[in-house]
Amino acid sequence: MNPFREKLQSGKRLIGTHVNLTDHRVAEMLGSVGFDYLWFDMEHISTSFKEMEIHLIGAKASGTPSLVRVGWNDIPHVKRVLEAGPDAVLFPQINSVEEARQAIDTCIYPPEGKRGFGPFRAIRYGLDSAEDYIRNGNLEMLRFLQIENRSAVACMEEMCRIPHVDGFVIGPMDLSGSLGRVGDHQSRECDGRIDRAIAIAHGAGLPIGLSTGSDDPAELTRWISKGVDFISASTDTWSILRGGMELLRCMRAISDQYPLEKRGEG
Repeated sequence: MNPFREKLQSGKRLIGTHVNLTDHRVAEMLGSVGFDYLWFDMEHISTSFKEMEIHLIGAKASGTPSLVRVGWNDIPHVKRVLEAGPDAVLFPQINSVEEARQAIDTCIYPPEGKRGFGPFRAIRYGLDSAEDYIRNGNLEMLRFLQIENRSAVACMEEMCRIPHVDGFVIGPMDLSGSLGRVGDHQSRECDGRIDRAIAIAHGAGLPIGLSTGSDDPAELTRWISKGVDFISASTDTWSILRGGMELLRCMRAISDQYPLEKRGEG
């Protein structure tokens, strides 16, 4: 079974983080830390297809499932991501039932969908049976829709009825923006829609995750306490910056305790 799908079915909440840097060693290192999955972004970051594929190899080497957020709900773009064989794919800005159907159709072979044939890394370059992949393998990959707009929440119940939708991910920042108050995801209007999205997904028996760039314990507590099934928090870049700032603070404090002695002019 797809390791991401298997973990979700275990009933335990999954913890992941966002990978924005393009060096494959970042994926390998963070995967080795023990995250349940790694989120590789192609929407807001400059990650190329080649870099994304190498990230998948790095994640695989560490035994960590991979989620790729594609740049857009665009067939030529998505097709190449699918052929690379991620464990999960996430479609951003799905705001209507029609957009949701297009996203899922892109992932599923005919007659149920419209995916073009050409798996590459997804069938281990030919070591796995292409016929088996057509029948079963392509259905193992998780297909998530990102809920980032008030209109998406309004039609989620119908989205849940689309075959092969495996779950959702809430984007609280853009959701608050669609309400005219970008960044204010704690407002009653936005918070209510987040709770509504979670209730709809769970009512349909589907998992729902959330993405936040924060590592603040209070904010993470707020999101996790809402009952999301998986959460992606912080980023690789912020982890580096935070670690660097903490190291600098510590070394400055120690250094100030031991000022250098003045040296003679000779």
